[in-house]
Amino acid sequence: MTTTVTESELGRHLLTVRGFHFVLGALGDPFARLLNGEGDDAAALGAEIRRRGPLHRSELGAWVTADAGVAAALLAEPGLDTRHPDAGQDHVRENLWETWRTCHVTPAGGAPLTLPLAEYARLARLCDPVLGPRTAGAWRADVRGAVLPVLDRLGPRFDLVTDLVRPAVAAAVAKVLGVPVTAADLATPGVALDAVLCPPRLPVALELEEAIGRVRELARAQVAERAVEPRDDAVSALLATGYDRADVVEVCLLHLVAGAEIATGALTGAVEALLGRPGQWAALRRDPDLAARAVEETLRWAPPVRLVSRIAQRPLTVAGQEIEADDHVVILVDAANRDPSSGAGDFDLAGEPGPSLSLTGGGYESLVAPPARVIATEVLRAVAERLPGIEIDGPPLRRMRSPVARAVLKLPMAKGR
Repeated sequence: MTTTVTESELGRHLLTVRGFHFVLGALGDPFARLLNGEGDDAAALGAEIRRRGPLHRSELGAWVTADAGVAAALLAEPGLDTRHPDAGQDHVRENLWETWRTCHVTPAGGAPLTLPLAEYARLARLCDPVLGPRTAGAWRADVRGAVLPVLDRLGPRFDLVTDLVRPAVAAAVAKVLGVPVTAADLATPGVALDAVLCPPRLPVALELEEAIGRVRELARAQVAERAVEPRDDAVSALLATGYDRADVVEVCLLHLVAGAEIATGALTGAVEALLGRPGQWAALRRDPDLAARAVEETLRWAPPVRLVSRIAQRPLTVAGQEIEADDHVVILVDAANRDPSSGAGDFDLAGEPGPSLSLTGGGYESLVAPPARVIATEVLRAVAERLPGIEIDGPPLRRMRSPVARAVLKLPMAKGR
């Protein structure tokens, strides 16, 4: 929430957008039902959206695709970006009945999740020597050293998310970046991934703003400290490459808010998928080096960022459809990854990896992907080695209205034999 928007205005805006989702979903629009996130089968809705054509306009006004080929083309389309070309990004005070804007739903407390793609590209270039695709692997030993104590503290019964995944990811991120965050610090900011497209309740939106502000201050303080007293962490390394302090804070915030949530989602999804397929889990137990392959398969099968939102910067023709400048476009990454026309199959660690569009497209997802992959891989490897007998001990509890992350809040586990 910006300082110029009152709580009353924000609350009314969130309720209006939620009303659009509910009414249009009840009238049968599958994209609106997907955004409602109230118990519908997301995979079935993705298939229904695909049956409506390679690219179609939802009753919400957004162009939507679940087609693998069209999704790949849109993610690579230079005429799409994260922001409106000529209008502000804050729609809270707009009359949505006139503007019909259901993108950029929540201001999200300053989380840098809708920066221009050119800005993400600039920050990614600066990250490359320290946290890029070729360099993030250098932090594997640090990640492993941070997460093993979390696994060692687990009792015979525990919750996968609250006792293992979130504490392990927070410990790993804190160790790599050098920013002293805990699982509690990072749990609420992760809601921002969903809040861009899906309106949270007003108390959650306000809590989100406060939580992101606290994380930003932690990052800012650590950057100032490391500028004077460097240590063996990524913040010090980034400053040593000539980064501007403000840029380092922004990069830290992206990794703390988006990177940690993506690693959490990938890791939780991997454990769910593997334990639901005993043969796959047995293969990982026999060969923990399959952890990286398991993470990639999870990114394909159950990506931690399932919807990607873009705005047309100019008129475009895609899949025979005329998209006007300023139109909203949404790519259903998970549904596109499962598109049968691309040869997609079930979750499987054997054979060649299937095609995947996850964490591509040049947005925040691409920037934070390298260390998020490393963290998810090393935690999963450690789980396979140290907890080979774990079993799911109850149904998962998912966050309500979480169409982007499909976040699991709790999943009871037992160590087994």
